[in-house]
Amino acid sequence: MLPTMSTPHPDASEVKGYALLSYLHGLQAQPRTWAAVLEALAPEDRHFFEEPVFANQWYPRRHLHALLDALDAATRGSEAEFRRLGERAAEFQIHKIYRIFLGFATPAMVFRRASTILSRQSTSGEFTVLTEADDHLVGELLDPAVPPRLPLVIAGWSDRVVQMLRRRPTPTTVTVVSPGRYRFLVSWT
Repeated sequence: MLPTMSTPHPDASEVKGYALLSYLHGLQAQPRTWAAVLEALAPEDRHFFEEPVFANQWYPRRHLHALLDALDAATRGSEAEFRRLGERAAEFQIHKIYRIFLGFATPAMVFRRASTILSRQSTSGEFTVLTEADDHLVGELLDPAVPPRLPLVIAGWSDRVVQMLRRRPTPTTVTVVSPGRYRFLVSWT
């Protein structure tokens, strides 16, 4: 079980607008959920998300904390909603043109590539593929200030990417190894 509600959070790192847009796109596609999330946000954060978010701009990651906390409140802590958000973010992030290349890739290749992209989307955190096999891989996220529910979003993203690779995912498991260190078992058939 992952922790809930992190606000207020002293996270001083930043996140790229493109990452925020992938989450906003997924939430805004569900008008009732989006309305509930907006209602659960503090006025300052609501104002932030009502303004345009630009893909190439850096923003304080505390806004991502606030967004995920509001989703947690709006969905009463539904882990399934966080996983669905990750699935929708994968759909947003991996455009149709890139899906052609997925036909030639293995899950380990995609996840190793994703680990390098993380450093261009967040000023905090490191994802490493620890082990890989024909039917699974183990990855680890090290990020002391990660929003507490973000690992569930990453699990949903992982499952959707495995589907895009034309494999059937077994739901990704997330284990808290230590504070700020999460281990992911991504497997498929």
